[in-house]
Amino acid sequence: MNWTRIYQETLVAERYAYFDTGAAAPPPAPVVAAVKTYLDKTASLGTYLPSFRKEVYQNIELTRKKMAAFLHADAQEIAFTKNGTESICLVARGIDWQEGDEIILPDTEMLSNVSVWHLLAKEKNLTVVPLKANPEGIIEPESLRRLITPKTRLVSFVALSNVTGAVQPVAQLCHIAREAGVLSHVSASQALGMLAINVREWQCDFLSACGRKGLRAIEGSGVLFVRESLIATLSPALVGWWNSTLDPQSGQVLLPDTAKRFEAGCPNVPAVISLDCALDYANAIGITTIEARCRELTQYALTQLAGLSGFEAYGPANAGNRLGIIPFNIRGVCPDKLTAWLEQQHIIIESGHFMASAILRTYQIEKMARISLHYFNQTAEIDRLVSAIAEFTGAQQ
Repeated sequence: MNWTRIYQETLVAERYAYFDTGAAAPPPAPVVAAVKTYLDKTASLGTYLPSFRKEVYQNIELTRKKMAAFLHADAQEIAFTKNGTESICLVARGIDWQEGDEIILPDTEMLSNVSVWHLLAKEKNLTVVPLKANPEGIIEPESLRRLITPKTRLVSFVALSNVTGAVQPVAQLCHIAREAGVLSHVSASQALGMLAINVREWQCDFLSACGRKGLRAIEGSGVLFVRESLIATLSPALVGWWNSTLDPQSGQVLLPDTAKRFEAGCPNVPAVISLDCALDYANAIGITTIEARCRELTQYALTQLAGLSGFEAYGPANAGNRLGIIPFNIRGVCPDKLTAWLEQQHIIIESGHFMASAILRTYQIEKMARISLHYFNQTAEIDRLVSAIAEFTGAQQ
């Protein structure tokens, strides 16, 4: 694989060593070019020139098929959204909840996979049942099995944590849920485009993801997978033009029997185009090659960082259980100050609490820095990062 070309097509690399894919990855140059081409056409042809719009809508359906293949789903099971949060909310707001239903929610989750469940619990008189992950942030399957009761309706969890980098045993967790007749939702915003996703093997019922992270599409892009047998059971939270028609005689609102029923209004065409091109880009590299590259870079970064005085990483001790993300602190160093100083050196990382209350309690810390790698990063950039951290910590002593 020509990693040098891929690095060159990551335009941010001209100015920065970028280690913040956990927030958003920079889209490759071809993705940006595809979006610009479309926008230029809307300016020169008019957005709704009939022949042009027909082509656009046909291409959206081709992208739907392409995304379905990437997830090992069927095209009718795929809806396009504006982000992972919207996808989660469409599932949460679409289920016909019954008073007393239970939702199992691990302590590994970010706000997007927390807030809506707690709001629903209050509105519908449901119970959110907490599931405690192990100290490394990994959800142990037997812990899930022990929490399931006859009232359990759904379990919702992240596939790849953007806080710790922990790769969860998704298939095992979903299989346990399915055996018990419990619905499963997988939050895959970080995983999409970084590791292989197979919804058939995972046997999840719902999967949500944004496109701006591992897949490297633009902001405002997202995807929702709904198992075909469940599509008609979900009420669409958004309805109008694009996903509904009105029977002129009965006045009844008619909805498609596919996941397109969860898309309402004018589609975000630039975002879908970015997804299409980002899928092509990822497929050209190969998802197994991407995952292997990310694992290699993660291991290299951990090894190099471990040589820093006072360095402490959080999350899985076994690098094989971690992908792309390394939360850490340097003893005696404020992570916010380190992050700000690194930006001055044209090195981008992030710091904060990342809603990682369980990890913060486990390690008795208030904040941490986070390095998040992707396949476009280079070992030379990692060396530069490590040297810069050493320079900063040396100056603080």
